Amino acid sequence: MLTGHDVDLCVIGAGPAGALLADACAARGVHTLLVESGPRLDRADRPRQQRRFLTLGESAWPRDPARDVFTNASSFGYSLNINRVRAVGGTTLHWIGMTPRLRESDFRTATQFGLGVDWPLQYAELEPYYVRAEREMGVSGAQGPHDPWRSAPYPMEPFPDSFSDGLWRRAAAALGVELSTMPVAKNNARTYDGRPPCTTFATCPICPGGAQYSADWHAFKAERSGHCEILPGTTARRIELDASGRVRVVHASARDGSPHEIRARVVVLAASAVETARLLLLSRVGNQDMAGRHLMEHWKVAASGVSEERDYPRRIGFPTLTAYHAYEGEGRGERGAVRMLFPDPDDPLESLGREPGLWGRAMARRDCERFGHLRRVEVSVEHLPNPDSRVTLDPAVQDCFGDPAPRLQFVLGDRDHRTLEAGRSALRAMMDAARLGDVRIGDAFYGGAHLMGTCRMSRREEEGVADPDARVHGTRNLYLAGSALFPTGGAVNPTLTIAALSLRLADHLLQQLAAPPRG
Repeated sequence: MLTGHDVDLCVIGAGPAGALLADACAARGVHTLLVESGPRLDRADRPRQQRRFLTLGESAWPRDPARDVFTNASSFGYSLNINRVRAVGGTTLHWIGMTPRLRESDFRTATQFGLGVDWPLQYAELEPYYVRAEREMGVSGAQGPHDPWRSAPYPMEPFPDSFSDGLWRRAAAALGVELSTMPVAKNNARTYDGRPPCTTFATCPICPGGAQYSADWHAFKAERSGHCEILPGTTARRIELDASGRVRVVHASARDGSPHEIRARVVVLAASAVETARLLLLSRVGNQDMAGRHLMEHWKVAASGVSEERDYPRRIGFPTLTAYHAYEGEGRGERGAVRMLFPDPDDPLESLGREPGLWGRAMARRDCERFGHLRRVEVSVEHLPNPDSRVTLDPAVQDCFGDPAPRLQFVLGDRDHRTLEAGRSALRAMMDAARLGDVRIGDAFYGGAHLMGTCRMSRREEEGVADPDARVHGTRNLYLAGSALFPTGGAVNPTLTIAALSLRLADHLLQQLAAPPRG
């Protein structure tokens, strides 16, 4: 049975980009439909999910391999679905809440460093929306020595250092490096916007109490306004334009294949960098040569070493520090940005450093000796935009609806490899300053699950997919939200910038929707 929907605003994707946008517009009385490919989850189930995550190591989130199929044509492996969550709330259901801002130079890398492209807006234009995003999400933080300027303080004070942070502060001081506190969307010591304070379980990918922000918070808030309907379990498959470039209808399907037709005065695609590009390609809408191009990630390299001091991973606070000393430093015109992070071991058992052949009492003695002595540091590096790094439609593999699967191809150029090597050099220096033993620095790199740039903003239609207001070039009422819009990605987590761009778009759309509809 065909189900029809007629609304003022249709937002496709209920992650942070879509949920914040839907809430901002619904709060002003805009009749909004929030369409999400994945299910709607019950927050009351979080403690059980956390227990299964901790005891069994399994993902707490529903998986749908037939719907989420993808292929990878890169020269190295990439697992898209390990960290991707398709559900109301999106991937903020499974993150650790880091919310740094892009730096001023990230918006003008071509002008300042001769790399990449400049954004069609500058930091100063987005700064008020960064403030709003921090307030909406509830961010705890403090202005660091190398942080961009800000017009208002963080909503909450920063979290205190963890036990192991002390080691890195001493090492950084020996190098003459000033560290910053990482801003996080976690409630520090008090209730914020109805969410409880953090009790530092340090199991942040799954926060059992709701102290860490996730975008379902805004999705449900929009729904409670009475002006937003959430349509879960429904995948947008095609966008149909009329001759004037206006969206005539969005064709979508429930998981069982039953169709939906959605008509709206304004349609916004907020379905991740991969799925937004894929939907434009499937629909043959927008600049088809540019859609999907300039796929970017934040690549990471890790180092480990053994400290004489004993720590208790994930039991005494959580890591709070970051360093920007290599972000804009020496040789910046020949490489991307580098940021340093100081995480705990991914798994407390990782600190055991178990060796092959050990068993029984020998293993027990080794465990007692090694547990709590492993230290990790990693760098997150910028992936410069490259037109050959892209999302396309796979001609041979289909999803559960019979549509071509997204085909990812990451390409790293010479400057990207120089960026990785600059990151390794920074790791070596920090590990030496910390005086750790058995130091190991990874040769391999891995993704940070920060996909960006497939439908970038541009002033000229031939250079991108959307204009500076996020409207798809060549259309009248189709807009984009999310990291697909990023012309460059810097080396910082993208979520706060996603949120700021969505709030900026909301202001623009509220002006558009205040006008009477045209024929």
